[in-house]
Amino acid sequence: MEQREQAQQESQSRYREASESREEPATHSAGEYLDKALNLIGRKMRSAAVIMRERAPHEGPTTGALTQASNVLDATGRYLTRENVVDDVGGVVRRHPLRSLGVCFLAGVLIGNVTRLARR
Repeated sequence: MEQREQAQQESQSRYREASESREEPATHSAGEYLDKALNLIGRKMRSAAVIMRERAPHEGPTTGALTQASNVLDATGRYLTRENVVDDVGGVVRRHPLRSLGVCFLAGVLIGNVTRLARR
């Protein structure tokens, strides 16, 4: 009887170890991939802000709007190049789950309408 229980416990511990080892790399690599993608997007946004500042006219009616847009691009790019963007988004989703679902739903409707209109 003891051998049977010991074998069962050993089998369960091996199963737990195997399932944990399978879950962790997939989750870890997805998070790393998302961090790298966000970092790249952030760098591109900051680069676009620099180009916008360089090419913006120094005088005229659009100067203020272009300066403000480049500042927003730069600030957003800085935020995306930080380390914990994924954790920040996860925290918002945990604090406001219904709002997050609503935003996802509306984004899906918007994307669906845009792709439907694009096919016509």
